[in-house]
Amino acid sequence: MNIYNSKKVKIMIVGDIMLDKYWQGSIGRKSPEAQVPVVKINNSINQPGGAANVAMNIASLGKYSKLIGITGNDNNALILKKILHKRIINNIICISKYKTITKLRILSDNKQIIRIDFEENLNKFNNEIIYKKIKESIKNIKIVILSDYNKGTLNNIKKIINLTQKMCIPILIDPKGADFKKYYGATILTPNLDEFELIVGKCKNENKMINKGMKLIRNLNLSALLITKSKEGMTLLQKNKKPVHFNAISKEALDVTGAGDTVISMIAISLINGNTLEQACFRANIAASMVVNKFGTSTVTNEEFNEQKKLIIKKR
Repeated sequence: MNIYNSKKVKIMIVGDIMLDKYWQGSIGRKSPEAQVPVVKINNSINQPGGAANVAMNIASLGKYSKLIGITGNDNNALILKKILHKRIINNIICISKYKTITKLRILSDNKQIIRIDFEENLNKFNNEIIYKKIKESIKNIKIVILSDYNKGTLNNIKKIINLTQKMCIPILIDPKGADFKKYYGATILTPNLDEFELIVGKCKNENKMINKGMKLIRNLNLSALLITKSKEGMTLLQKNKKPVHFNAISKEALDVTGAGDTVISMIAISLINGNTLEQACFRANIAASMVVNKFGTSTVTNEEFNEQKKLIIKKR
C-alpha cells in the first residue's frame, strides 16, 4: 500500500527533529589525568527526539503521520531514518551544511551524569522550504502538531498557523521560549508549568494559575490551554468552560524525557477518533504517567495503554 495516497494519514507533525543518544555504563574509577569519573561504556541506544519522537508516539499508538523537519546530510540523519517507523511518512529535508541536532546522554548505573548537545540554530536557513513542504503535503490532514524546541525549524510559525486557520484544521502546539505571541490563533497549547510561568510569571496557587491561563487564552485567541504539572497532574483551560483538573496517576518518574511529546500525540489521536478535548486530555494523562516510568525517549503502545486504562477505571 502506498501510504502517501492513503486516507489513513490524518496527522501532520512539523518541528525540530533530533537524535537522542544514550551511552550506558558504570563508574569504576577516577581518571588520573584530571580526577574526573571514568565511565566504561557497555551499551548504546539511539532514539528519535523532538518532532521525530512525536511521530514515533503516534506510530506506536497505531496511527499514520507525516513528519516534516530538517536534518543534516550526515550519519546521525541516516540513523534517524532507519529508526523511524513504517507508519511515518518521512518528509525530512536534508541540508548538507547543517548538522543533525543530537543530544548525547551519558549514564552510569541508569543515572544521567551529563548531557552533551550538538546543535546549531536553523534561523540562518530559509525556512520557506518548510512552508512549501507543508502546503504540498496538507491534503486530507485533519490535525497539525507543531513540535517547537526553539531550534529554528518553525521560523514561519505564524504563516503555518494562518494556513491551518484558512483550512479549518486544528493546530496543536507544544511551545517553547519566552515569546508565546507567535502562537496567536492556535487551537491548543500544551506548555509545562515552567514554560507557562516563564510567560505569565510565578503562580502562587491554583487560582492564580487559572486566572493567568484564561488571560493568556484571551490574549492569544486560543481555544484551549493544557498546563502539565508533573506530580501535580494537568489542568485544562478552555474558553467559556470551567477548568478541568486531572490528578497525576504516577507520583514518581524514572525519566520525564519526551513526556510532552506523548501528551500532544495522545490528544491528537483521541481527537481524530472523535473524543472530546476533556476525554483526550484524560487519555493523555494516562499515557504520560506510563511514559515517565520508561527509560529515555520512549513511547506507549495501544496494548499498554488499554491495559493501564482498565486498571485505572477499575480502581475508581
